[in-house]
Amino acid sequence: MTNKIFIKIEELIKLKKINEAQNELAKLGNNFFKDPEYLYLRSKVFYINKLYYIAIDTLLIALEFAETDKIYNLISEIYYNLGNKDLSKKFSNLELRSQAANSLKNELSGIHREKK
Repeated sequence: MTNKIFIKIEELIKLKKINEAQNELAKLGNNFFKDPEYLYLRSKVFYINKLYYIAIDTLLIALEFAETDKIYNLISEIYYNLGNKDLSKKFSNLELRSQAANSLKNELSGIHREKK
């Protein structure tokens, strides 16, 4: 069931129906705050709405639950568009991206990290 909802939201984003995508995400509520797919989609909406740093924070939180290529790629794209080509390259590099993410998480005091 959840995958169908996420697919629907992804389609809405692709069709540039951002308000509808936001509404669908809002309907999901608190149960999904630790779901990496939910966080990824939420970040895409933030990014499209030019809320770049909220999008990055949300993606960094998503990485606490799953490290996927699409999360790293979106972070890379956002930093590229912000003009930080160096950080963009680090996030697109398979060997450097995890280290770059951990460095950012350690520097940003607003990111809650699960104790491992």
